[in-house]
Amino acid sequence: TRCPVRARLLLLLVPALAFAQSPKTPPRVFWFPKPVQPTLYQPPMKPLTRLADLKAQHRGQANWEELVILDANSRARVISAAPGSKVARHLHPDAPEWWVVQDGRLRFEIESPEGKFNTIEARPGSYVYAPERHLHSLEVIGDTPAIRFEVTLRDATPVYDSRPGDGYLPVTLQTGLNPTDVPSDKPDRLHTNIEDLEAAHRGQSSWSEPAQRKNRVRGNFIYGHKKDNRTRPGDRGHFHADFAEFWIVLRGTLRWTIEGQAPFTASEGDIVYAPPATFHLPEFWGDGPSCRLTSSTYPSANHIYDAPR
Repeated sequence: TRCPVRARLLLLLVPALAFAQSPKTPPRVFWFPKPVQPTLYQPPMKPLTRLADLKAQHRGQANWEELVILDANSRARVISAAPGSKVARHLHPDAPEWWVVQDGRLRFEIESPEGKFNTIEARPGSYVYAPERHLHSLEVIGDTPAIRFEVTLRDATPVYDSRPGDGYLPVTLQTGLNPTDVPSDKPDRLHTNIEDLEAAHRGQSSWSEPAQRKNRVRGNFIYGHKKDNRTRPGDRGHFHADFAEFWIVLRGTLRWTIEGQAPFTASEGDIVYAPPATFHLPEFWGDGPSCRLTSSTYPSANHIYDAPR
């Protein structure tokens, strides 16, 4: 039967990790009920949020915030805070939280599984991660405001280790490592900076590293030069059936082609968003290196491609 708002589209489904580990597995072709029209952007999401535009919008203000993502999975804000500003020690019972420092300097304290606290001083280009069930806090240090991109799950609720005011109920809950999280033989990466990553991969034109891989969060650092692009004419990239993908640029310039949008470039600190069931194709761009930090929903996110013709 025909559906008036959807086209039957021949697609190739590739589980990103499993297929990479089994290159000899023959691809299978499926039919996906792809909408004829590109998926609409629901506010506050938009294809591109430029850091420069947010700074201009709030010129002269030290304290401001903008909600840039609020979809079925994620909540993300760009937050500027004056020197000395603090976020009290808290945890999220079921949601990790992570940040990219876009301007200024921040001091984080993040609890270890053993109950000790790691102190992290983060600067522009820093990525910082607080696992679920672990207390964490932050403070703006230095003499200028700090701007951060802050991401957690849509409905994450903060739970504090000291009573912040009326309306809070004393409770007990599990803390430390989540025993049913995605198995990993490595500890969580709490902090890195793009400069640290570049130093670790010195001499490599392109590389990728996982940032996080948890029950409901997946992210990767992807680095390269324009010469490293492997796209072909007519390549639309891929999409995800049931969840969005978004990125923040950590180095240089990247170009995105997103279904329904004119191609555009994004620079350091900018945020790019592609809704579910929307083809997207990021490419390294410009004369120098570029790096994006990707974020999607599932640890083994399925990538859906056009089937070979």
